[in-house]
Amino acid sequence: MMEGWKEVKLGEICNVINGFAFKSKDFVREGIPLVKIKELKDKRININHCDYLPTDFIVNEKFKVNKGDVLIALTGSHITLPSSAVGRVCKSLIDKTLFLNQRVGRFVAFEDKCDLNFLYFFLTSEDFFNNVGLLATGAANQANISGEDVKTISINLPPLETQRKIANILSGYDDLIENNQKRIKILEEMAQQTYEEWFVRMRFPGYETAIFDENGLPKDWKTMKLGEFLDFKKGKKIEEFLEVNEQGTEKVLLLDSIESGNFKYTKIGKHELVKRGDILMLMDGARSSYVFQADNGIIGSTLAKIETKKIPASFMFFYFQNNLEWLQINNTGAAIPHANPKFIKSINFKLPNEKLFVDWQSFTEPILNNIWNLKDQNQSLREARDILLPRLMMGMIDVSESSEQVGSVESKPSDAKVIPLEQPKKEASKEFKEAVLIACLTERFGSEKFPLGRKRYTKLSYLFHRYSDNKIQDYLRKAAGPYNPKTKYGGPEKIALNNKYIQNWKSNNKMTGFVSAEKIEDAKTYFSNYWQISDLDWLTKEFKFKSNDELELLATVDNSLVELSKKNLEFTSANVLDIIKSEKEWEAKLERTIFSDSNVERAIGFLRGVLEYNQSLENGRINI
Repeated sequence: MMEGWKEVKLGEICNVINGFAFKSKDFVREGIPLVKIKELKDKRININHCDYLPTDFIVNEKFKVNKGDVLIALTGSHITLPSSAVGRVCKSLIDKTLFLNQRVGRFVAFEDKCDLNFLYFFLTSEDFFNNVGLLATGAANQANISGEDVKTISINLPPLETQRKIANILSGYDDLIENNQKRIKILEEMAQQTYEEWFVRMRFPGYETAIFDENGLPKDWKTMKLGEFLDFKKGKKIEEFLEVNEQGTEKVLLLDSIESGNFKYTKIGKHELVKRGDILMLMDGARSSYVFQADNGIIGSTLAKIETKKIPASFMFFYFQNNLEWLQINNTGAAIPHANPKFIKSINFKLPNEKLFVDWQSFTEPILNNIWNLKDQNQSLREARDILLPRLMMGMIDVSESSEQVGSVESKPSDAKVIPLEQPKKEASKEFKEAVLIACLTERFGSEKFPLGRKRYTKLSYLFHRYSDNKIQDYLRKAAGPYNPKTKYGGPEKIALNNKYIQNWKSNNKMTGFVSAEKIEDAKTYFSNYWQISDLDWLTKEFKFKSNDELELLATVDNSLVELSKKNLEFTSANVLDIIKSEKEWEAKLERTIFSDSNVERAIGFLRGVLEYNQSLENGRINI
């Protein structure tokens, strides 16, 4: 054991608080989430299907869970089934208070002896998990352990300074994984919103000139039964699970593994192989009819592969996602719900024309590829973290030379980190940075059919800067403003064009603007040096389908709200309209329908939900 380390019992450095036995009669449809054993999944709390208690429900503080708290399942299956096992540990990443139910324990670290984040990583180690298995009592399908038993487990404890350094190194991996998860969610929402815009609200490319019949269906679409181009191939029961991927084995795709990213393997045999992008439907259980996009692997008996003809699998995935509640209402079975393939095949389906499917694939393919890249990154990060964790916990890696300041938990990232938390920002001229931003906006918002015009991109760049760095001093209150004339006359546009990040384009329908050029990937690489990709994802999610008039309204109203916040004036439509009226070049806006009282009021509500405001605008983002 390394110098300064000592072996102690967990009870010497922390306590385990048991949850409260809440009564089901107190549960409500909405309120404060209740954390039961089933909410502990993949080292995090998942409250997607939890029970709730009233917001005014009175409970002792010790039964509350806050962000960063570490929990343990005191009841569960045997440790041979890790996803539901007794002793599985998670950390709350949810930024609100939750309630702690019975048979879930919460760790309280003694701060003068133990860092809670270091303790969390020890509790997620194989050594701790195996010790829980030895101490647990009861049947294989319901094993139990008490908080007092947990406190008897031994830990090799380094000095507090070393604990914080180790925790900081491992947190780097988890932070990257969590950031990727957030980006995946944003990308998934982008694709889902596009599906709804095109195929539910019928605002697909070219809808303005489409001819609709009396039922609101474009005349070149068809109505067909789903069964005419869709079939189910159910998986088979898997008898043998392996921990390691060997020659002749494949990854096993089950509900828990698909959601967590933690896979087991089995021999290929006669099992149903699926490939990345195939659609899987859960056929049995509480979430029957739920759909997933497969990775390469083998499916078990609770899943079925959905085979489609003539229709992109990605389209059918979002179709099922959008109609999930309807499918689940028509599940069969009483005690255990089952998906109903017969009903699904009988559904009358509106089949779009082939060209729209081509447009759909052109739009969604880059998004879905990005999602898979992020998932692959997360898999590599998990593997690297899991290799590193036991070595750090056993003192096999010396972190004593790390230069971080360890006086508090708010430590800076350690020099010992294998993977940095974020890329360093490189120096570049303001004009070059803006050229990179214009290029990335063009890649996200422009296409050969709808090139990105200057009026549109300057509003998007304004909203991006407001969210990302609040550098909006160059945006002037011109007629179509806020407008930054420097983007055209100060160099950025020319830089982007000369570097072949973008090119001028005129579409078949006579629209002019910019589209991506041959070196757009260079611009995307530079972008990550100056800003966060997640900020661009946010902009795309919130404003992809906003019209030019909507963008002008939102940028104008936001610019007015910034002034009101400086003057500590109330955010009302009347005050906003007074500012617009007071600006000589803006006054004409008031004659347009888009700047009506009701639209300005709506814009205020939207902006307060996505941007932040405060009287102080000196440092970074505006805060309220």
